[in-house]
Amino acid sequence: MPREVAGPRWKGPTVRDIAEVAGVGPATVDRVLNDRPGVRERTRRRVRAALDKLAAERQDGEQRLDIRLFCDSGESFNEVLAAAEAEINRSVSGAVVTGHYVPTSRLDPDAFARKLMEDGLRSDGVVLVAREHPAINRAVRRLRSEEVPVACLTTDLPNSRRSVYVGNDQHAAGSVAAQLIGRGLPPDRCRIMIVMSTSFRCQQEREMGFRRVLRAEYPHLRIEERVISDDQPETTFDQLSRYFDASGVPAAIYNLGGANRGVALALERSGRAGDAIFVGHELTPRSRQLLESGTMDYVISHDIEAELATAARWIRESRSGRWTEPPPSQILIHTRYNCGL
Repeated sequence: MPREVAGPRWKGPTVRDIAEVAGVGPATVDRVLNDRPGVRERTRRRVRAALDKLAAERQDGEQRLDIRLFCDSGESFNEVLAAAEAEINRSVSGAVVTGHYVPTSRLDPDAFARKLMEDGLRSDGVVLVAREHPAINRAVRRLRSEEVPVACLTTDLPNSRRSVYVGNDQHAAGSVAAQLIGRGLPPDRCRIMIVMSTSFRCQQEREMGFRRVLRAEYPHLRIEERVISDDQPETTFDQLSRYFDASGVPAAIYNLGGANRGVALALERSGRAGDAIFVGHELTPRSRQLLESGTMDYVISHDIEAELATAARWIRESRSGRWTEPPPSQILIHTRYNCGL
């Protein structure tokens, strides 16, 4: 039977309650609570986290906040963030996060902004991953005028008057990429390609940090090409393949956006995948495979699950009148030797 927290009027959550939050069957919950074998450790942790979440909410008399998550990004990042959303709903007390995900290549900014405003006005708070666009900025300003807290995640929108930013120092992340490439290239190999997508502020800040470090510490290196992609692997593959056929493979490629798989496919088609240093962002199942195969050399990442939990807790605390600015999250560097998910 479920544990109960001491208190004269409190009754612990039922097996069915725990199963619903944990996303498992009641029989699995029963086995975990009674410490029976036949359940993987990861599932046990999920069940215990769901129990702790429900227990905290009931003990504190805490009402769950309705938090809406809106994400405009590449498909791989959307998948990682959706998995983080599910984990937050199993483990963070006082909040239920509902996500709306749109791939960058298929985004209609006006439709996205309308849904952001309409759903956001019916919520207790919003977490937002989005590009710089006037309609999206207007929607955020409207939400703030109605005192709906808005936390920007991973990429900032300071001109929107959002409430808070949660994520990396992206300028520093781009500086890290420049250091990795600069230290890895010999003096006689100096051609670098930058690949980026649409107007995400995080990519602009990464590029500024990257260029600053190249100018200051590696002036012999030069950025030969700046490719604008749509975060789709197929499109990125076509663009880079044409460039490689015409101009050869550069000494290094820095992908500031998504579609790492498209860059990798173009490198593999050229037969020179082992010759170029390839640095990208976001550890996903696909980028992990590219690291393990040796096509990618480095992935610069961050703990998106921890950041989403921070954003959800910040919204909950802000509704209680506590406004503390979260510090930048840690920048993580992954290679083929430390890329386990």
